[in-house]
Amino acid sequence: MSFRGKVVNRKKVMTPLGPGELVTTEFDTPERTKVIWWMGESKVCNLGKLITYYIDKPRKSDSEEIEWEPFFYELELNDNADASEIEDSFFDVESVGEKYEFDDLDKAEEFIDGIKCRLIKMGGINLGSKAEYERWAGISLLELVE
Repeated sequence: MSFRGKVVNRKKVMTPLGPGELVTTEFDTPERTKVIWWMGESKVCNLGKLITYYIDKPRKSDSEEIEWEPFFYELELNDNADASEIEDSFFDVESVGEKYEFDDLDKAEEFIDGIKCRLIKMGGINLGSKAEYERWAGISLLELVE
């Protein structure tokens, strides 16, 4: 995974091999987002998003390319999601309002599987990209059956 940094400082320096340039680059902490949605009763309903925050892996030198690894996961639910049943079984989950933090992706996915939809009773939960959600939301499920 490669993320572009912002050059914050350039300095001309003299090296044993001749003139050179010292460049300082600053990298923002990257994040990736997946959409959580409920599909059923010929409807699609957005429940929230799963955000993955990354941290850089240790490097031997500053000249090595930065490699990013998942640091923690944040689950942000909206008003359509009902997590009241699953909240009780997760004691070690930190929550602030409708945001939940997880150290492990498996625990986050297990929590997501227990979420219910308030608007649509029948159906199941899905996790995917924003483009995939918009594709399903744009298609009527009744058209797929015919």
